[in-house]
Amino acid sequence: MGPEDDTLAQNLVAPESVDNPDREWTKGEEQPRGCRDAWAAILFYAQFIGIAVVAGWLGVPAVTRQLDDSDQQASTNGWNNVDYSGMMYLVMASSACAFVVSGISLGIMSCCPKILIQLSLLTSLAVALAVCIWSFMYGSIIGGVFGAIFFLLSLCYAWAVWRRIPFAAANLQTGLTAVKKNAFIFILAYMFVALTFGKFEELHTFDNFLLCSDFIPYYFSPGYACLWMTALVGVFDSENSIDEKGNVSTDEIEWLYFFLLLLALFWSEQVFQNTMHAIVAGVVSTWWFVPEEASCCCSKAIWGSTIRATTTSFGSICFGSLLVAIIQTIRSMVEAARNDDDVEGCAAFLLCLVDCCLACLEGILEYFNKFAYIYVGMYGYSYLEAGKNVMTLFKQKGWTVIINDDLISNTLSLFNLVVGALVGAFGLAMYEANPEWLASIDDQTAAQGAAFGFPFLIGIVVSAVMFSVVDSSVNTVIVCFAEGPAEFEENHPELSSQMREAWRKVYPAECGF
Repeated sequence: MGPEDDTLAQNLVAPESVDNPDREWTKGEEQPRGCRDAWAAILFYAQFIGIAVVAGWLGVPAVTRQLDDSDQQASTNGWNNVDYSGMMYLVMASSACAFVVSGISLGIMSCCPKILIQLSLLTSLAVALAVCIWSFMYGSIIGGVFGAIFFLLSLCYAWAVWRRIPFAAANLQTGLTAVKKNAFIFILAYMFVALTFGKFEELHTFDNFLLCSDFIPYYFSPGYACLWMTALVGVFDSENSIDEKGNVSTDEIEWLYFFLLLLALFWSEQVFQNTMHAIVAGVVSTWWFVPEEASCCCSKAIWGSTIRATTTSFGSICFGSLLVAIIQTIRSMVEAARNDDDVEGCAAFLLCLVDCCLACLEGILEYFNKFAYIYVGMYGYSYLEAGKNVMTLFKQKGWTVIINDDLISNTLSLFNLVVGALVGAFGLAMYEANPEWLASIDDQTAAQGAAFGFPFLIGIVVSAVMFSVVDSSVNTVIVCFAEGPAEFEENHPELSSQMREAWRKVYPAECGF
């Protein structure tokens, strides 16, 4: 390695004195093969088996009875005569459109990442200003004042981070290149969603047995969520909380049952999500350091990373996911208590304070885990060892990591909404061309709302899965850039040159090359 490479390694790892006064770095190392945090994996499998047993023992009979009752009610009310084929055509067409538009959006991001990041930052400013003006126009002085404060803070943030945009754009470009070289990883992400569950929305009512209580998020999918919902119905039915009309009462339910069921749900959600994140980290890091193993659609790196994330490193993923799940479960219980009409005054204030603290703790831990699982996916560290490396990363890189992550995440979120809106517009156009598809909806306004709303949600979900892969890739690039800038220069000289040039523009005094 020549003098320029030495300078590169020193300066890219420690870009600015305020972020890294000591300029010290300990590079990660590939860990010996072996299971890490096996106890967490065993506990996760135990809860999975427990949910399956409850679902089969209590849930299936209860669901069968409820479905029989629902069929009888539908027959009585004439619901069996409703034709849903048109809605299915709309959903299938919108799904195909969502995949196409999401794929095109990746190409657009690759062409002009810098402009898109700037646009997302300006959009956030425009929204903040619009909220402020709207509040004053409609006589909400307090809302207008808070809107003005938020706009000024957003303006200060935009001014402070504007010079960092070129480097964030180079990060996005590199992350997109890595995942597009290993395109099957997108298909793998959708397979994980199909086999597990996708969170669509949090509901706060429980009008029938297919919805949860006022504090349980509603999930829908053909995988784990179906199993969990079956177990939930079995528990409600065994406690005699479902009446003949399918209405649910939580008065007779033991809170311990709720806690355990919620913990199982949140834990599984975190495990499935973080497993995919670790797989992406493994693939991108392999592309970074050993590109010959990660340069085709179904590369060796994809299968190797998937096997490691679901076997030897699975315990580490379960460990960190359990910590977040516990906080989420407690927070859900607190929110349930807050929604109780009997809670007021000092008790309501304390619950609100506890909920706020738990929300902050949950956000911090989730952000910490996002980088911890990158080290798990890259090197096979245990969860605690990965956590130590994350602390070192933030100590050395500081705000550089956080700001780059925030800029790119905002851009992906904006694209997510744009894709949803485009797919919604497509659905509305399809309805106008084929009004018979929603002929069962008598009100035209309601039909138009459904024609836009359902495709909009489909576009949001489909693009969110795809962009989550990109987000994981970009975060891995940040870590790899700290771990191995010299290897990046050797294996991907063109992309390395772009990032070096971007770094030179951001930190001309500290660059050193």
